[in-house]
Amino acid sequence: MQTLMGSIRRRLPHQLKLADLFLVLSAIPILLAFAFAPDTFGLSWAGFGKLGRGGLFFVLFFLGFELMDFRKIAKPHLTRTRKVAIAILVGLALFYFGAVTAVGQFTDSVYWVGRVLGASGDVSNSWLMAVDYMVLTLYVAGLTVAFFSARSILNILTAIVFSAGMLVMYLLDAFFPYGSLGPLQSWANFIVAGVALLSKGFGLPIYGFGNMLTILGKYGTYRLYVFWPSVGVHSMLIYSLVMVLLAARLVAPVKRKLVYAITGVAGTVFLNVTRIFIIAYYGYLYATSGADLDAFHNSIGEFLFPLWILAFLIIVLNIENRLSARANRLAMQKPEMPDTKPGCTKLPPGTAANQFDGV
Repeated sequence: MQTLMGSIRRRLPHQLKLADLFLVLSAIPILLAFAFAPDTFGLSWAGFGKLGRGGLFFVLFFLGFELMDFRKIAKPHLTRTRKVAIAILVGLALFYFGAVTAVGQFTDSVYWVGRVLGASGDVSNSWLMAVDYMVLTLYVAGLTVAFFSARSILNILTAIVFSAGMLVMYLLDAFFPYGSLGPLQSWANFIVAGVALLSKGFGLPIYGFGNMLTILGKYGTYRLYVFWPSVGVHSMLIYSLVMVLLAARLVAPVKRKLVYAITGVAGTVFLNVTRIFIIAYYGYLYATSGADLDAFHNSIGEFLFPLWILAFLIIVLNIENRLSARANRLAMQKPEMPDTKPGCTKLPPGTAANQFDGV
């Protein structure tokens, strides 16, 4: 067995082995946190007694997706200094994610730092999630520099942008809770209006005005005051940016890239309105209490966005593969153009006339 494994290692390209090692080391701290606290890895916005660390896995997903192409051009060169730097980075990341999920006193100290800085740690977990994403962003960026180079960060930009985007959104929610951040809250009002428009189209007694949804349900009337984190404005903005980045990375004409990017952004916005509409519809038809409606809101989470990205990638890649195959077929079917050079007669190779041009 050892001889076989040694043979496999010798045959694998050096950049392939290191790219896989890079991905594994990026994932290990997150997997450690999941092992210690799997109940905190939900797909919902963190706050009010719950955490939504599921988004950390999507950072790893985008990282793995981008490595599919990057590993083909990666030129890693691990010196002794770089190996020491990698070991230090891995140790620090393991310490943080292990301690924050398994050691209550350490987690309390993170909350304390947030309160000192002015974050609303008493009512939400946004500060804690912001620190999680900050550590992960710095960790992945640091590993990239240590394994490859600083310029290589551009080759995994989607993962970095997603992680840094979540960091920014959680910081905004921690320091500007509820609807105190006007520009983002205006997007929430737009989504509420969109839900009300859909409800009117389906003839449902669901009404929206400002940031309030009124649901005349079969088992009660519910008035929901919604704020930008609770209606997925953060996901809408971040996933839209991710869609643009993914479209820009495609090997396709600029016009087609623009079509893909616009479609991705429009689809993400529509999906968010649809998600909130589904929650409101559940409140109308099934919810028996406000707690029941809130539980459904938490359970549906934000898993629709990752599904949409997967569907977007599959559709776009399928279109590009078909167009590429069609272009190759046309190129193969194109008849060979005769040599029209004056005084030249095209004859089979080896003949005298083929060896002397114009004679």
